[in-house]
Amino acid sequence: MVEWASLLRSESKKFGTRVQIPHSLYQDNYMNNITISDLTLRIAIGVLALALPLILVLAGLFGGAIPMEQSISQYYWSTAGDIFVGCLVAFGVFLISYNGYDRKDRVITFIAGLAMLIVAFFPCEGTAEPDYVFMFLPPQANHIIHYGAAIVTFSLMGVMSMFQFTQTSGVMTEAKKKRNKIYRICGYVIFGAILGMAIIKLIPAIFIATNVIRLFFWVESSVLWAFGVSWLVKGEALIKD
Repeated sequence: MVEWASLLRSESKKFGTRVQIPHSLYQDNYMNNITISDLTLRIAIGVLALALPLILVLAGLFGGAIPMEQSISQYYWSTAGDIFVGCLVAFGVFLISYNGYDRKDRVITFIAGLAMLIVAFFPCEGTAEPDYVFMFLPPQANHIIHYGAAIVTFSLMGVMSMFQFTQTSGVMTEAKKKRNKIYRICGYVIFGAILGMAIIKLIPAIFIATNVIRLFFWVESSVLWAFGVSWLVKGEALIKD
């Protein structure tokens, strides 16, 4: 649109006339660029959420982490530790950078992104030699901060999927109704997985019995996968109007 307007101005100068380009043309182009940028960011968040568990598993296997780690967080202490931190930092920055529809939307994604950064830089307990950013804190303190931030992040992922994404300021189209169903399903999966992780973690007998198949890791991954699907739908990679 801007290129068209510039060309029209250029051609008008040849005839010694001045063409007034409606401001709405530039405004529409600006809004289109903003929309494209937001959609791209949403898709990036969705793709990263879907890919993160698989990236860590593959990186760990190539680095000799066999069998798999017991949880996503445990990859901090593996040969895939740098990848773990890098992905979470990217994830956190994406969420912090996202410009939602309103103040509430922006606050939720900002807090979720900040919590994701805290998860990255305050690792859980590990079997390797302690090596983390804030070494002045004892490992147990890092452990508590890590899991507290993880709970906040996962919970807000569910809030986004079930409550924020289902809102609309316009006409409720058939496509929007379908998207809302997916958002709610993703929200149920996220909150159900959070409950499942709590049960596995708090009941040692269940954790020991299911650890051979790394159940905690896969339940934890389901949170990211559900969140990723909801963001892909939000980014119009799926079910467009």
